[in-house]
Amino acid sequence: MLRLRHIWLGLHRWLALSLGLFLALLGLSGSLLELKGPILRWEVGAPMLQLAPGEHGVPLEQSAWISAASSAYPQLQKVFGAAPPRQGFLESDNVIVFGALKERPGTGIAMIDPYNGEPRGFFVFEDLWLAKLVALHRSLLLPQALGSNLVLVCGLVLLGSLGSGLYLWWPGRRSWWKAASLRPGSRGSRRLREWHNLAAAWLCLPLLLIAGSGAWLARPDLFTWPGAPPMALKPLFSAAHGHLLLGAPGAWLAFACGLSLPLLYITGLLLWWRKRVARRAVQSFKET
Repeated sequence: MLRLRHIWLGLHRWLALSLGLFLALLGLSGSLLELKGPILRWEVGAPMLQLAPGEHGVPLEQSAWISAASSAYPQLQKVFGAAPPRQGFLESDNVIVFGALKERPGTGIAMIDPYNGEPRGFFVFEDLWLAKLVALHRSLLLPQALGSNLVLVCGLVLLGSLGSGLYLWWPGRRSWWKAASLRPGSRGSRRLREWHNLAAAWLCLPLLLIAGSGAWLARPDLFTWPGAPPMALKPLFSAAHGHLLLGAPGAWLAFACGLSLPLLYITGLLLWWRKRVARRAVQSFKET
């Protein structure tokens, strides 16, 4: 039994040491992306994302939105599509028309009033800090082919780390509450371990869902049976990853899960380092 526990401890330790920093970055960037609405308003201004004051009738057809965007913003070379209000990745009360630019690489974003087709604003997505945050979360700022594979590996490693950590933490007949809480008066390594256990124990189930869905989203082509289009399942996995299929409460829970990954990495790293220093001190004492 002790030998099996030693094996699981070694697996847990080296999974975390090998990719823990990347997991911390993915978690932190994921938490910030839960705040993409406020971040976007800060970057482009709230008026661009809000409907113009006045009466609003029946929304125009998608073709009218695209035509209005092409006329108002000639810098759009080719329109890829249009997202109705509150239905795209970017949160806006206006229609989001997006496409390729004429004079430079990047994605042009045109904001169009859904009722009268009036232009509300234009920006290049890649110029935003939000775009860099998305790139960090989706590919760790690496080329897409390399980054998506690394994010896939990170998702699988997180699943393994959560599984091994759950085995090592499992209280058995002991009090579950005590095993997943901070004890009064504890300090040093004991307090670090309690923080580590608290974050993982309380958020283990949503973290498992986020890790699994994130691995799928990184490379959906690897997990889809032959003949089935990966995009058909993407909305389901995106919802599981972004808000755990629970709407706004799930988004806040996902936000907490993202913040827990840097906490788990830092506390785990400190625990490993302190144990390593103590072991070296004992070895040095024996040699003298």
